[in-house]
Order: sequence, then C-alpha cells, then structure tokens
Amino acid sequence: MINQINAQNKKINIKKIVEVLFYTFPLSFIIGNLILSLHLLIFIGFSFYLIKKESLTVRFKKLYWLLILFFLYLFFVTLFQFQSQGIFNAKLESLSLEENPIFKSFILVRFLILIFIIDTLFLNRILELKKLFLFISICTFFVALDVVFQYLVGFDLFGFKSLGYRNSGPFNDELISGAYLQKFSLFTFYYIFVKYNESKNLNVSLIFLLALHLTAILLSGSRMPLILILFGCFLTFLFIKKLRFVTTAGCIFFISIFGIIYNYDDKLANHYKSLFNEINVLNLFKINKQVTQNGVSEESIKIEIKENHEGLTLLDNSGYNRIYRTSLSMWWERPITGFGLKTFRVKCWEILEAKAHLVPSSGISRYACANHPHNHYLELLAETGIIGFTLMFAFFLVLFKEFIYYLKKYKQEENLIILLTFPIIISLFIEIWPIRSTGSFFTTWTASYFWFNAGVLLGLKKYFNLT
Repeated sequence: MINQINAQNKKINIKKIVEVLFYTFPLSFIIGNLILSLHLLIFIGFSFYLIKKESLTVRFKKLYWLLILFFLYLFFVTLFQFQSQGIFNAKLESLSLEENPIFKSFILVRFLILIFIIDTLFLNRILELKKLFLFISICTFFVALDVVFQYLVGFDLFGFKSLGYRNSGPFNDELISGAYLQKFSLFTFYYIFVKYNESKNLNVSLIFLLALHLTAILLSGSRMPLILILFGCFLTFLFIKKLRFVTTAGCIFFISIFGIIYNYDDKLANHYKSLFNEINVLNLFKINKQVTQNGVSEESIKIEIKENHEGLTLLDNSGYNRIYRTSLSMWWERPITGFGLKTFRVKCWEILEAKAHLVPSSGISRYACANHPHNHYLELLAETGIIGFTLMFAFFLVLFKEFIYYLKKYKQEENLIILLTFPIIISLFIEIWPIRSTGSFFTTWTASYFWFNAGVLLGLKKYFNLT
C-alpha cells in the first residue's frame, strides 16, 4: 500500500515538474540564453519521461514531415558546405563545438521535438493555457515596471544603471527589454480581458496596462519593437471588436505620455526623431515633385537627399539596406541550395571584397557585413536557398491557416477562451512579418520564442475541443 502511494506521488511530482517548467519559460527569456537552453532541454527530458510513464496519447501530424525535411535539409547543406575545401572549412577549424555550425544545425531538431511535446501535453490536457498566460502577465508587468523605474530613478530594482535613452531593466547589459515586452505584452493584455471580463474597472485597468507596457518599450529605446507592438495593437483593433475601445484609448494615453517625454527628454527625443526622419517618405515625394516641375537632374536629386534629408538614408544606403543587399548577392550565388547555417557572417566578407570596386564617390560601400542578414526571409534565402525557404514558408502558411481558423471559430461562438489564441497568433504574425528587421531566425532566444508559440498554437485545437 505504501509503495502504491509513493508511486502515485512520484507520478504527480513528474507531472507538476513538467507543468512548472512549461509555465516558467517566459522567466528564462529574462535570465539569459544559457538558462533558456538548459530549461528547454530539461523540459524535453522530463516531458518524454512523463509521456512514456503515463503512456500518454500521441499523434504524428503530417505537418511534422515538413519540419523534418527542413531540419534535415539544413543539417546536410551545412555539413556539405563546411566539410568542403574553402573559406568555410578554414573557419571551422577555429570554432569550438558550441559555435560549430554543423553541431548547431544538428541540435536545431530540439525545436521540432518541442512542438511534438507541447502538442502531446495539450492533447492529454496536462497543460492549462490560463496558467501560462498568468505567469507571462507577472513577468511582463514586472519588466515594464522595472524599466520605467530605471528610467525615472537611474537604476532598476537590481541596481542596474540606466543608459539614458536606453533602459534594459532586469536584462542588465543586454538591450532587449523592449523586444521582450513586444513579444509578450499582448498576452498580458488579452489575459486580463478574459480573466476579469465581468469586472467594472476592466476598461480602466486595460487602458493603464497597455499604456504602461507601451511606455516601457518606448523607454527601453528599442525602436523596432515599439513599431511592432503598435502594429499588434492595430491588428487587435482590426479583428477584435470588444477590444477596440480600450486599445484605442490605451494608445492615445500612451501617445500623450510619449509627447510629454519627447518635449522634456532631449536625448530620447533625438533617438526617436532619427527614426521619424528615416521613415518620412513624404520628403521623397516633395523632391520628386520638384524634379517633375523643374527638370532637376538625377545627380541633383542625390545631392539634395544627401545634404538636406540625411534621415532618408534608410531608403538608400543605411546599415540594414547594405546588409540586405549583401544577403541578396549571397543568395544569388547559390539560389537553389543556399550556403548553410551561420554562413552569412563568413561569406559577406568575400562579397565585400568582390564588390570593393563598386564603392561610390561618397566613400560608403553599398554592401555591409553582420552576423546575420537581419531579416528572416533573407536569412532563409541566403543560408537555405529556395529549397529551405519554400519548406519554411509552407510552414508559415500553415500558421496563417490556423489564424483564419481561430478567427472564424471566435466569431461563430464568441468564446472568450478562444480569444487567448489571438496574442499567440498576432505575435507569430509579427515575428514572420517580412518588412522588418529581425534577429537571426536560428538563435536560441528567437527560435525558442517562435517554436514555443508555434507549438502552443498547433496543440490547442484538441484543448478547445474544436476538432
């Protein structure tokens, strides 16, 4: 009898461990890549043990074949590239195992395993979506408050100092607080709406919560995450009628705060003013109108842009555009197969040398190097070619199909619980939005976020009894 009780407690403990590991994933994103990697491996290990011991129901989706083909292809194209004689093979000799692209391409399979495990755990109702959202809400609220506190006081709750217009909060020297809040803030916004839907003060709470998170992203100094989270707010306004008022009011409240900070903080104002100048295409239309009316030469246009509209460099030779141009050149050399994982950082120097004679009179090269192409689609094209790009793009289309499915179900049933799928969908949609700068698609932080959310989204149909 005692043995049976101990065995039962052991089963319960393993189940609880798996639950805790799943719900606390957002915390590991704050602590750092090493902890995140270890967290992922431990979660996979305990989950496999639970699945085997409990004989949980598993299913193998046809979709998995698509991902298996992608990860196998990436591994073999990387293996072939770095084992062949040339600059890649020479570079390989100086790298440690953890930096070895062949090894990295092999262990990427852990994200396929992650999707399978999350799907299985939701299928067997081991996990609860609301608990995940609750923990995310605690994390984002803490990070947002910490960033605002750091900006106002000069240091955060851990003693990390502010950098003026850049405030990292609990991330210390990693300036990714804005990216973290951009990726997870909408989860908090939707969770509070669903959890406290009957509360009289719900609208006030949501307006304050949205404005707080937007302000924290602003104070982080991360400009692209600010644009992306506002895009997420727009998608919420577009698709969810019940959230239109609070989304609009929250954004207006935030804009008012932005205006006050912009007028009183010159450093932060200049930081964002440069962004406004870069995306201000109205000046180009103005110049084009002058050209049409006065017959100004093409060379005069270039001088006009260079001397009087320095903010327009994004439209010509900004750092990102130069990297994008290099990525396309790399892809064009091997359009079908690509060069393999982590090859851009090596190949780009060869391209720069080959294009050295094309440097214009301004002295600024039209090509540039970086660790990665800063755009998921260009990275896939350059490093996996049309084959890898097609496989992954097909997976993106599956995610878009899921978005349409859940949108229809929500509108048909007005089910608030189904509404919790929308921050996942919107976050994934923003992540694969093509017209934006990004981190590398294959880094631990970005990949863990993407595949974690993809796994949750794909595992929810059985959870909601929709299939």
